[in-house]
Amino acid sequence: MLYNTVEIAAIKLALQNMEHQEQKCKTVLLGSIRWLRETYERTRDEVFLKKAVWHIYAYLEMGFLYEYGKEEFTYVLSYLHTSADEMNPPWKNHYKKIRVSKVQICKLLGSWNPKLHCMKIGDAVNDIIEKINSGKVGEYTYHCGKQIQEERGEGLWEHTFRLYVREDENVFYDVRNNLYYELETPAKS
Repeated sequence: MLYNTVEIAAIKLALQNMEHQEQKCKTVLLGSIRWLRETYERTRDEVFLKKAVWHIYAYLEMGFLYEYGKEEFTYVLSYLHTSADEMNPPWKNHYKKIRVSKVQICKLLGSWNPKLHCMKIGDAVNDIIEKINSGKVGEYTYHCGKQIQEERGEGLWEHTFRLYVREDENVFYDVRNNLYYELETPAKS
């Protein structure tokens, strides 16, 4: 099996530190995957392919969309005589495209605890839409229910959601169900 929890966690940790230095994690990951593939092509050492696959998993687990790296990923996987479908990938069936609207965002948030929450559901829906429409780049957390865990100021609640607003994409992550959604904005005229 190509999935290595420790290696993938180490890659994600290193990249999260880079994110705070305002470097583009997605660009760094795609560049690393390309470099590992090219090094494999020169050396034929399969260790570079395994590392490339770990970087692919890290890329996807950080909420980046498969489609943006698909061409490079396909090269790596073809050298391993496998495909994305055969890897039992965490991204398979996880990315659904959703058009941004109050109704759709409300459905993504689901049942909202009326007393234990970061903000009222209507306010959360409006905040998500405002951040996407204004292109306010960043990572935002929304939650409701009891707090399950807290570490160094970061919390995990019964229902935790993360919104990633990036220059070229908007991703909504339902942490509890491990589901990702690409939020599409209506075409501007």
